[in-house]
Amino acid sequence: INVINIVVPPLRERKEDVPLLIDHFLNRGCKEKGVPLKQLSKRTMEKIYDYPWPGNIRELENEMERVI
Repeated sequence: INVINIVVPPLRERKEDVPLLIDHFLNRGCKEKGVPLKQLSKRTMEKIYDYPWPGNIRELENEMERVI
């Protein structure tokens, strides 16, 4: 079954994905919970962008759930 290996670098090496993932997680979470869409301040986005995300995408997703 292990025919093709796909190497995906950790989130800290793909900083350009952070804003896209935030939008996705916030949109999905707000829709699921039936609450208005949340917007993060510029300062918050900068802090999130600078964080190394040792827990990778799952950690970012959990943080966005807490924001909602």
